[in-house]
Amino acid sequence: MTTTPHPTHHEPRVQSTQPSTRRLVRSGALAGAIAAVCTTVVAAIASAADVSLEINAKAIPIPAFAWWTLVGAALGVVLARLLRERRRFVVVTTVAVGLSLIPAIAAPDDTATKAVLVGTHLLAAAIIIPTLSQRLRGQQRPLTESRRHRPGPTAGTVRSPA
Repeated sequence: MTTTPHPTHHEPRVQSTQPSTRRLVRSGALAGAIAAVCTTVVAAIASAADVSLEINAKAIPIPAFAWWTLVGAALGVVLARLLRERRRFVVVTTVAVGLSLIPAIAAPDDTATKAVLVGTHLLAAAIIIPTLSQRLRGQQRPLTESRRHRPGPTAGTVRSPA
């Protein structure tokens, strides 16, 4: 006689409230790669259009745009993992992007270079932040009295002016 083992009871899986590190890394790597390509293309087009892309008479290499975009995406993954909540992540990363714009605005002498640096910062942020924030849980707010549906007047009734 052969016995076939049967599972006795299946416990339902409880989904963790923490985002999966693997999913965050995968999403961050994909968003970072896409953003790196985009920022590099923008920098290459700007360079071809005779934008100097220099700071203190030293040229910014085109591959540096990809490198620093990938660094930014990695920092985004770390912040997403630490902060865990969508709203908090978006606020913190938006402030971080704003702060990272200060050197991009202050350092170059050329207005066109400033525009390219600010534009590539914002382009990378516009790709990376929403992608990572989608992987985080949203904040659940309790239904308060002011948010509950209050029925209006029924059909056919007229409100008297006050």
